[in-house]
Amino acid sequence: MKQYLLPETGVFYKVNMHSHSSCSDGENTPEEIKKAYKAKGYAAVAFTEHEYILDVTHLTDDEFIAITAYEYDYNACKSSPSVYAGHDAPPSFDLQECMHLNMYAKDPNNFKAVCYNPELVSCGNSKLHRDTVQYIGDGKFEQEFTVENFNEVIRTAKENGFLVTYNHPGWSLNNYETYSGLEGLDGFEISNGLEIWTGSSADDCAPAVYDQMLRRGKRIMCVAGDDNHFESGFFKAWTMIKADEFTYDALIGGLEKGNCYASTGPEIFELFVEDGKVTVRCSEAKHIDYFTAGRRIRVQTAPKGGDLLTEATFKINPNDVYFRITVRDEDGGRANTRGYWLDELDCFKTQEQ
Repeated sequence: MKQYLLPETGVFYKVNMHSHSSCSDGENTPEEIKKAYKAKGYAAVAFTEHEYILDVTHLTDDEFIAITAYEYDYNACKSSPSVYAGHDAPPSFDLQECMHLNMYAKDPNNFKAVCYNPELVSCGNSKLHRDTVQYIGDGKFEQEFTVENFNEVIRTAKENGFLVTYNHPGWSLNNYETYSGLEGLDGFEISNGLEIWTGSSADDCAPAVYDQMLRRGKRIMCVAGDDNHFESGFFKAWTMIKADEFTYDALIGGLEKGNCYASTGPEIFELFVEDGKVTVRCSEAKHIDYFTAGRRIRVQTAPKGGDLLTEATFKINPNDVYFRITVRDEDGGRANTRGYWLDELDCFKTQEQ
């Protein structure tokens, strides 16, 4: 009997999960961003302005959903460490670790930021809004660059109706000690369009970071977003969310359930388990990879000079703990599924019983 890992029913909606307009440090207005993305077939954009929540509900219509969101920044706060151990002077921003978290509101009318301090708002035009931001608490939250402090922000955000993802660890200069202790996350930004556009090697590190977090037992989905600040950064990375209807609640619900995959090119049409094997059906691919918690990795590759792959099946080993699939096309684009844990699979639950 088939168990669909991405729902059999419903529709995939293309979403940019990370976007900056001229209301923070981007070049384009929210209206211009909507027009451009809608013309390219996107169903939704999350407007993740730095450090405050922009009301974009007026942009939602029958064909487009504006997701209420913001990016919480630890940008070189007073306790941010320098990544250069030999730096004996106050380090520049370029050498300091950061921590960026995207907050997605489950309710489109939730505009209250968490763990807020107006004195810490420093990014672009976000500064113009520091005295008008709606927030929860007394507005004097002290940022300390510690895992405990990050987790307080994550916990507070989730208690107040947000989904939380961890962004671009490469650009943030984060190391294992920084991200391995993060608790309560809903997701991880496995592909960041800004890093792809600028040619940074940071994007190449993100799948490895995702696996490290999964191996720590963090059951989080993966997303992708443009992190666009300019038109030249549009349409680089996106998240496909499957939902039964085109509503705000259904999109956010699909994201929260992990009914999604992250892509910089390929499409995934079906993903299901049957008879102890997982099958993926997809757009044309040069390689399809099966990653696990351990060293057992399998790859199917299109024959040289032959047809490209549109399907692959992999046998699941009871020792795999989890697996995830990556589809790679000829242009270097990748589609990444989330990690699927074997105790989620009906066939292994039956074996255990």
